[in-house]
Amino acid sequence: MSGDNVIKGGLVVGLLSMPVAAQGAPSLKPQCRTQLQRDLDAIASQPLFNQARLGIAVQPLQASQPLYTKDAQRYFLPASTTKVMTTAAALTRLGPKFRIQTDLYGAGSGPTLDHLRIVGRGDPTLSDQQLQQIATQLKQKGIRQINHLLGDDTYFQGPGIVPSWEWEDLQAGYGAPVNSLILNQNAYELKIWPQALGQPLRVEWLSPHPIGPWRQINRTRTVAQNAPEYIEIVRRLKGNTLEIEITGQLRAGAPYDRFAVAVIDPGWFLLKRFRAILAAHQITVGKLSLLSTSQERDAVLKGKSEQRFTQIQSPPLTTLIKTTNQESNNLYAEALVKTLGAVQQQSSPNTHQQGLKVLKQTLTQLGVNASTYAVADGSGLSRQNLVSPLALTQTLKGILKSPHASTFQTSLPKDSIGQNSPSTLWSKSGGMRGVSTLTGYLQHPQSSPVLFSLMFNQYNQSGSKRRQAMDALLLSINRWQSCQGRNG
Repeated sequence: MSGDNVIKGGLVVGLLSMPVAAQGAPSLKPQCRTQLQRDLDAIASQPLFNQARLGIAVQPLQASQPLYTKDAQRYFLPASTTKVMTTAAALTRLGPKFRIQTDLYGAGSGPTLDHLRIVGRGDPTLSDQQLQQIATQLKQKGIRQINHLLGDDTYFQGPGIVPSWEWEDLQAGYGAPVNSLILNQNAYELKIWPQALGQPLRVEWLSPHPIGPWRQINRTRTVAQNAPEYIEIVRRLKGNTLEIEITGQLRAGAPYDRFAVAVIDPGWFLLKRFRAILAAHQITVGKLSLLSTSQERDAVLKGKSEQRFTQIQSPPLTTLIKTTNQESNNLYAEALVKTLGAVQQQSSPNTHQQGLKVLKQTLTQLGVNASTYAVADGSGLSRQNLVSPLALTQTLKGILKSPHASTFQTSLPKDSIGQNSPSTLWSKSGGMRGVSTLTGYLQHPQSSPVLFSLMFNQYNQSGSKRRQAMDALLLSINRWQSCQGRNG
């Protein structure tokens, strides 16, 4: 998880100190703009992109019109640059200090509780560590027996996964389901590394083994240095047994790789882990129940009085959006979308769809044209997402002109442009098969920040050629900024 360091200086100082024209917009030098257009046209028209689709939007933050566009109003697959829209909307609607709460309610008194109910609200940071702390608190209160452990999974309604996610994505930790009761990001984490040539790869579980009947099937091998490398992990239920099958190969002497495998039934996963942790603290648990609907919850609690034992709070939204953008964490992004839907306190059978409605309403408030995008999720994992470069630059413009500009800035990965450039790059990348995107802004000390969105779709060139083209595009924008400064 990302730390909480704040990068000083940067955007806010730049915006306040930048000279602008009398109308409040920077005076764009014609010769600089003409050279930029030539450069970008030349890069985009390279023969290697003849079969690809390129969308480009370049927009000075303080200007009313784009500096350069190429198919900027057309739809593209955005991949993880969708998270820019999600985090901007969440920050605007919820505020930087917002925290997600998990409550524990109990009935009875020590040493025996009639029941203990853990009420989840989609905290993506909840882990074994917090459950260990709860178990310690209960033991200190003299609790030795819990007759009924209840998992209240009712805050988010509807499916845990987005229906348009692809099957292979659902196997991996980055495609884990998102429910009200999230634990350990709803994934098992593995460490895999080669052994002697011809031997199976070594597999080590970095998180606790699945609880209940399960087996690991290792169909891997260690191969020679010139052989290709790949790993595929599939989990399936066969009857009541969870099978985790690992296939693939790594080269002898290669470093280890880390992988995450999605949990199939996350609510029960949390309950069973919690029971095991309580048992380790000498607290016996009788019956387990997972409450998935308000009707189930009301029926179980009818006639019973409860008191709140404790509350767990997530880190502030500032930290959550930093993890979302800097680690490109899909589960965090989808949890934020569902939170946007749930905090509306409007009854909906599908919290995710409700959250997408709120996301769109919030982006409209930020000045994003609702006709320039159509999103199916908040992470960008779905191939049904359709986003234009213009939508992304409008999102950036809206959030960077808001009171949350500095907070949003520090949520983005930070980089530099070339070895000798004074500019700072703040950007979010995205990638999936045939898709490569980058959106963000360049901060030059002598000019207003320049927002950009670069979207490559349907390309079959090597990753290195695509990266070279993106680097060339960014360097051209940076040269325009330097030209503005020299001629300003």
